[in-house]
Amino acid sequence: MNPDEVAGITSLPVELLHDVQLLALSESLPYISKRFYHIYEASQELYTRALRYPLCDIEVFDALRGLKMDDLPQAEAPMLGEGPAQPTAAPTSTTSAKAKKRKRPGQFDLPRRLFKNLMNRPKSEPQWTDSDAPLPFLRHLFGTFKDNDDIRINANANNGYALTKAVHVQFLPLVRFLLSNGASPETKDCIAIMVAIRQKNLALVKLLIERQDQASPSANSSKKRRKLEDRVKPDVKMLKVAMQCKARDITEYLHQEKGVVPDIQTLQMMM
Repeated sequence: MNPDEVAGITSLPVELLHDVQLLALSESLPYISKRFYHIYEASQELYTRALRYPLCDIEVFDALRGLKMDDLPQAEAPMLGEGPAQPTAAPTSTTSAKAKKRKRPGQFDLPRRLFKNLMNRPKSEPQWTDSDAPLPFLRHLFGTFKDNDDIRINANANNGYALTKAVHVQFLPLVRFLLSNGASPETKDCIAIMVAIRQKNLALVKLLIERQDQASPSANSSKKRRKLEDRVKPDVKMLKVAMQCKARDITEYLHQEKGVVPDIQTLQMMM
């Protein structure tokens, strides 16, 4: 490739550069300049892009994963967005140690589209269940990569949108599922907890803050449930919001059970 060709290609927009690599699948293209390397290194993971489209259901996702797995053993050629393949060399103790140190699990995001259409259900309608969308699809996704150390699903993508939306519509089975699969109520200044406080939903606030012991004692057992560390340390901002919403039970929970000390302004509101 002569200098004029390189100069012409490097002036292309990022979107066109991705299209070029998608058609070429070149192992050398990401290395022609530092700009190219950073562009392709920062490309989003294949699953992240595919899951954005409503067409990508369980069947399509499994087919896509099958195609990707079929491509890996042949030449370990990289898919677009996963970085270029490196030539393999005879492993040594030093190189293997460095490889282990450098190796990071791949990660893809849960798309907003799976949650943005969730709406509050009227009291006349049945409550949310484990069979309501998008839970079956999410269980399939997380179950697929449960034993895969190379791929992780980011449940906190888009500033914790998934958990916040589930809390907003009070989709309790979805809230529990997300919490058990890495979603953090601390994301974006604990916005999910703030939403639950404004709803005056003490049970939901407790669910978000406190961890539950999975091995709960049976009815005939005399053993007490283990006390686990809270997911989030409640603060005065939560107490102030509870006071402003006149959520008395949540105020008492935060102040008395969780030991949140009010500031002067919040103390005046409590008096």
